[in-house]
Amino acid sequence: MTKTPRVRSSPTDPQQRLAAKKKRLRSRISKDADRNVPGEQTFVVRQTLRAAIRKGLIGSKDERITARLSHALIEQAKRQTGIKGDTELLEFALANVALEDNFPATMNKLEGTIDPDIKLGF
Repeated sequence: MTKTPRVRSSPTDPQQRLAAKKKRLRSRISKDADRNVPGEQTFVVRQTLRAAIRKGLIGSKDERITARLSHALIEQAKRQTGIKGDTELLEFALANVALEDNFPATMNKLEGTIDPDIKLGF
């Protein structure tokens, strides 16, 4: 008995391919982010990954990274985020760093620029 290879049809239009890829990524992110995680943390993981997708930081996987890390660190991060896979965990961690808003540095730059006598209402 000869098996015929299954041909996967894919859109030829680059826009359609990109839309299909984003849909697959969103689906994977939703599945990974919803597992056994408190609601607020799930929201943070999901929103971080969605923001990274919107900025074009997550998409094609054309780079490889290797690291030796503490097992305890990895397991705690997985528990904390609810992400099961190592690749997805690293992707979330890097997205979190890449999307950092540098709030502390901005506040330090602004130190002393507001009159200390202004009443801020609290």
